[in-house]
Amino acid sequence: MQENKSKKIAILILASSIICLLLVLVYIPCDLNDTEKVVVTVKQGTRVSEIAQILKEKELIPSKSLFIIASLIFGRRLLAGEYEFQRNLSTMHIIRMMKKGERRIYLVKIIEGSSILDVSRMLEQNLVMKRDDFLRLATDKEFLNQLKIPSGSIEGYLAPETYYYSKEITVEELIAKIVSRTFKFFEDEEIKKRMAQLNLDVHKTLTLASLIEKEAKLEIEKPLISAVFHNRLKLGMPLECDPTVLYGIDKKGPITKEDLKRKTDYNTYTFRGLPPGPICNPSTSSIRAALFPSNVDYLYFVSRNDGSHVFSTNLREHSKYVKLYQRRNNNVIN
Repeated sequence: MQENKSKKIAILILASSIICLLLVLVYIPCDLNDTEKVVVTVKQGTRVSEIAQILKEKELIPSKSLFIIASLIFGRRLLAGEYEFQRNLSTMHIIRMMKKGERRIYLVKIIEGSSILDVSRMLEQNLVMKRDDFLRLATDKEFLNQLKIPSGSIEGYLAPETYYYSKEITVEELIAKIVSRTFKFFEDEEIKKRMAQLNLDVHKTLTLASLIEKEAKLEIEKPLISAVFHNRLKLGMPLECDPTVLYGIDKKGPITKEDLKRKTDYNTYTFRGLPPGPICNPSTSSIRAALFPSNVDYLYFVSRNDGSHVFSTNLREHSKYVKLYQRRNNNVIN
């Protein structure tokens, strides 16, 4: 009996010693004096053993096995993402950071009415990806086919919203998720039914919504502007939407009479019907306005220069308001 008791005590002491040693080891950093920042990206679906291998190769942990054991005991679920570690951090500190998800977070903000050029600048400024890389991706036919976008550009399909990104997925996967939000909006039965009634598909709806988005400064006027465009389409009149004149050309400043005559794929002063695709990423309110225009017979509108517009049913009335509200110079009016 005494011998068995002694064996149990010895085993208990040995086990306690091993646990104490492990605890000591997980709290000892690889290099106490090394404060250099080391960036580690962990993709979604990466196994703990693979994370341990990456950290070991970066000389951030003393032992892969120790990391795996400690993460199973103390970490349980480690979050993917881009982390910034230092070699003076202990294994336990790294596990805690990954458990809490203390990652580098990048802001991806798609603003209502922004174009892919605007988005490209935002992505580069926020260190997500280079401007030119995004623009190449945004017009890549294979990528667009994967996203089921029937266009030569991703323009109009980036759902306006604020997104937070930590590089746990690829940029392509991030963009695909943003695009999926746009398509999800059109899964609503009411929306699908309304598109069928108007003989519109997703692409045409987004295109019309983008024109409304760029023209309307006030939410309350969106259905009215939509009505003007719908009425013009029914009568076979050119839409004459000013923002389409400058879309795709390298020019800033007011629109001139010469600009109106310039033939481009998007200049709705030079042809009837919708342009080939959206000219910006419209808000959901603009999409709804495109599908549910006001029941009015307006054919024209002109800006009051304060964000609001005056609407007219005939050219004579419209011309009167143009003279009243627009400057008499070479600049072109709405």
